[in-house]
Amino acid sequence: MIGGPLSAEPTTAPAGGGLPRSGPASGGVTGPRKATEPVVLTRRTVRRRPREAASRGLAKLRPGVCLAYIAALGVAGLALANPIQVAILLAVTLVSLWASGALRAAVPYLKVALYVGAFLALLNPIFSRGGLDVLWEATLGPLTVKVTVQGIAFGITSALRLATVTLAFALFTLVIDPDEQLGLLSRLSFRSGLVLSLAARLFPVFSRDAARLADAQRARGVELDRGGRRERAAARVPLLAALLTRSLERAVDVAASMEARAYGSRRRTRWVRRRRWTAADVLTAAAAAVAGVALVGGLATGAFAYDFFPLLDDPWAMLASGWWLALAPALAAPLVVTRPWRR
Repeated sequence: MIGGPLSAEPTTAPAGGGLPRSGPASGGVTGPRKATEPVVLTRRTVRRRPREAASRGLAKLRPGVCLAYIAALGVAGLALANPIQVAILLAVTLVSLWASGALRAAVPYLKVALYVGAFLALLNPIFSRGGLDVLWEATLGPLTVKVTVQGIAFGITSALRLATVTLAFALFTLVIDPDEQLGLLSRLSFRSGLVLSLAARLFPVFSRDAARLADAQRARGVELDRGGRRERAAARVPLLAALLTRSLERAVDVAASMEARAYGSRRRTRWVRRRRWTAADVLTAAAAAVAGVALVGGLATGAFAYDFFPLLDDPWAMLASGWWLALAPALAAPLVVTRPWRR
C-alpha cells in the first residue's frame, strides 16, 4: 500500500490553511487526541442595492441638477411676494420633500419655520402702519398700535416665504448626499465646502443627540416637561453641557477619521461616483434653466412686483403674467419627470 493506514480520527486543518501538526513541535500533548468536529467556515456575501435603485423623487437626479432645481425654488421664495404665488411655491416644496421621501425628516426644519413664521405673522401687523384698512387701533402712551388688513397679509406672506426658503434648504440637506454636497462645493473651495457639508450633516445629528439626552434624563426621573415654558427651559439647561461635550467628542472622532484618510495631504485622493445623464436629468436641468430665465425676466420687467401698502394689489391678476406661466410649470415639471410613485 502506498502511505500509512487511514485513521478514523477526524482532524481539523488550522485556520491558515496548512497541514495539521501534533506532538511536541506543535506545543500539544503527545498521545491520542480527542475527536473534534471539523470546523466549517462559510462566507456570506451581502449584496446592497445601489443608491440610485433605492432613491426616489429628486434623489434620483444628478447632484448638480438637483442643486440647480433647489436653488430655483429658494430664489423664487425670496423673490416673489404675491401671497398666492408664494403659497404655490410652498406647496411645490412640500410635494418635492414628499416625492423624495424626506418629508418626515424635514419636520425639525418645518417646526423652526413655523415658530419664526408665527412670530413674524404676529409682529408685523402690530408695527406696520402703512395700511389703510384699519381693524383695530389703540394708543399706549407715546406708542400707537394699529392693526390693518395690509399688515396681516404682509406678515402671513413673510411667514410663507420664510417657510419656503427653509424647506428648500431642507431639500438640499436631506435629498443630496453629504459626500455629493462636498463634491459640489469643493469645486469652488475645498475647505469651505467641507465646513458647509459637515455643518449640514451634523445639524440633524445634534437634534437626535438632544432628544436622546432628554429621554435619558426622563428615565432617571428628571422632570423636563413640568411647569411653564420658563421652567421647562431651565430644566433643559444642564443638557447643554452634555450636548457640548458630546459634540466635541464627535468633532475629535471626525478629525481622526479625516486624518486617517489623508485629508490635507499633497496627493489627495478623490472618490467620484460616475452617473450617467438620464432623460429626467436633462428635463430637470432644462426646467431649472427656464425657471431661472423666468425669474430674471419677471423681476426685470416688474411682473413679479407686488405691493401691500397702502392697499393690496390684485394677486389674481399677476397669475396671468407670461413670466409666471413659464415659471410655475418649470418648477412643477421635475415632480412629474422623476416619477416618485415608482421606486
